[in-house]
Amino acid sequence: MKTINLAPKSLVGMSVRTNNGAESEAATQKIAPLWQAFMGQYGEQIFGKLPVYGVYYDYASDMDGDYSLMTAVEAGTIEHDDKLTPLTLEGGNYLCFSATGEMPQAVISLWQQIWAYFQRPDCPYRRQYLTDFECYAEPDSVDIYIGVHVEV
Repeated sequence: MKTINLAPKSLVGMSVRTNNGAESEAATQKIAPLWQAFMGQYGEQIFGKLPVYGVYYDYASDMDGDYSLMTAVEAGTIEHDDKLTPLTLEGGNYLCFSATGEMPQAVISLWQQIWAYFQRPDCPYRRQYLTDFECYAEPDSVDIYIGVHVEV
């Protein structure tokens, strides 16, 4: 895990509104079908060539509330059509967590580690709940960036 300050980034992608409770039940999941639709539509243009992002934003509250998730790539890297909407990845301070392994198990396990980390009483960081994102630069690895308040 490392702290990094990122500049804003313009993305385009497809999004859904969901929450972690809905994602825990196969019948109400929206994230997996969104990834399937996005990669089915744009996979040939991006797979193995560009980083792909899973951006969590527009949080209603915290990890238990509703949020939006966008599967995305950097703006201008694929042919834009009416299925894609723009989003600015918020700039600021992030903690970066990394995992390698078979997807989606590796990313699910990493999220569980992240939630446990932020629930520790001695955790030195507070989540912002503005923008968090997964970055897939390789098919078997993920970096998850969590927006945090940095105390001065």
